[in-house]
Amino acid sequence: MGGVRGWCRAIGAMVLMVASTLVSVGTAEADQPALDWANCAVIDQIPGLERLQCATLDVPMDHAAPGGATVRIALFKAPARDPGQRRGSLVINRGGPGYPSSGYLAGLVSGALPSPWDDRVWDRYDVIAVDQRGIGFATPAVLCFDTPAAVASFGADATTVPMNPQDAAVRAARDAEFAAACRQRYGALLDHLTTAAVARDLDLVRAALGEPRLNFLGQSYGAALGLVYANLFPHQVGSFVLDSVLNPVWASTGPIDSVPSERTGSDVATTEAMNEALRLCAAGQSCAFAVDDPVRAFPVLLAELREHPIPLVAPDGGRTSLTYAKLVSYLGGALYQPWLWRESGPDRLLHLAYRVSTAPTDTEAAELARLVIEQIDAGGLDRGYSLLDGPYSAFTCNDDQLPRFAPAWWASAQRREAIAPGFATLRAYGTSMCAFWQSAPSDRYTGPWEVRTDTPALILNSRFDPATPLAGALDVARRLDGSRVLIHEGIGHIVTQQSSCGVRAVSDYLTAGTLPAEGATCDPDTIPFA
Repeated sequence: MGGVRGWCRAIGAMVLMVASTLVSVGTAEADQPALDWANCAVIDQIPGLERLQCATLDVPMDHAAPGGATVRIALFKAPARDPGQRRGSLVINRGGPGYPSSGYLAGLVSGALPSPWDDRVWDRYDVIAVDQRGIGFATPAVLCFDTPAAVASFGADATTVPMNPQDAAVRAARDAEFAAACRQRYGALLDHLTTAAVARDLDLVRAALGEPRLNFLGQSYGAALGLVYANLFPHQVGSFVLDSVLNPVWASTGPIDSVPSERTGSDVATTEAMNEALRLCAAGQSCAFAVDDPVRAFPVLLAELREHPIPLVAPDGGRTSLTYAKLVSYLGGALYQPWLWRESGPDRLLHLAYRVSTAPTDTEAAELARLVIEQIDAGGLDRGYSLLDGPYSAFTCNDDQLPRFAPAWWASAQRREAIAPGFATLRAYGTSMCAFWQSAPSDRYTGPWEVRTDTPALILNSRFDPATPLAGALDVARRLDGSRVLIHEGIGHIVTQQSSCGVRAVSDYLTAGTLPAEGATCDPDTIPFA
């Protein structure tokens, strides 16, 4: 699950930072939910929100005690464009856990993000984004750091990729401070941030929307949420799209000393995606790294950086360095979206890094420094923490049965390094804060996981997904009896962001109930370096 944090930090952070400006426009009793839609407050930092309608819904903090304290979840609606063809509501979850779905819907409406469906769905459905409990515009929302500057300062000495036991000890110390600070801020709320609780909230949302069944599109963690909902409420499942499946069965349980990346294989999946990118680079027409024989040169570069970080001076005099942790973190995120290889040029950075590590020139070193500053340093990609780590940890550490001793993460990374060099440690440490997480979850779903819903689900996954391996999607499809899997034959996370074929399949399914043929596949829209 740790890799799922990688790519949407900016929009998530913006939503978290401005959440307090949302105007609450409706409340509901847990036993009689109702929604009162109104125009959203105009929030300049997030273009698109002003085009939506907003409402809130109060739900029990503890579903076992419906008369007790409540939390407020936030809903955002893009009404169906053709009311005469309206089929109902479609609820979406962006994943993470921690990415606010409100920001995602705003990005879709404003055109800043590619739509996972075509105009047929926009015409026929009210699209509903729900900021689940603890996230985004929900109140209270978990924000363990006040500002990006505060999180950068806190994690300045903690890396995403510990290189030795000393690095691991520093990371463990920061993880313990982080967990204690979050508990001090949010107290008992942290005990009630589980995917099972969110699934129960979604059923109240379904009822409040007046829908007999929940139509749902979940991406990544959202797919895990969909599976939990389907098992809790199988007869309320409508059209379900699960895109890029975080397998909650594999992530949540395993040997007592194992961690989620080891259980799901996301570390190996990242390595396989990287190997595919290197293969395409070597065979392509436009890859800068191709002249260096990338399949051979990449492990040589990694080995060199493990031993010797490269000090760099940019053309404007700015100083930086390229370290092993920086490169591994950067590539682990870049593999989520292959279009980044065309527009941002990780292949150029790899070529320059290899050249500078073997036969440097001043010009190449200066250009490499500029790329490192602009593409890695500016985003803090090698720092151990982000604003999303509060909500991410709250759900991950509650949902998954994990070790309570920090050395387990270092041991797991070392076990896996031989089969996933670099990425084993990167992915393992995405959940290391769980060693110290302070909560006692009361509503953790542990199964059963096999269910047949009244409506078959559509499941999509990339063959080379660095965060949610294809094997996990195939396993979930087996558990969701009657579902159908569509495989995207390419690199990337979230199929509908990689393939217009996937977008058509989702749209056909949501508007006509048509599932792809058994064994169907989709070609990628973007093949790096073709």
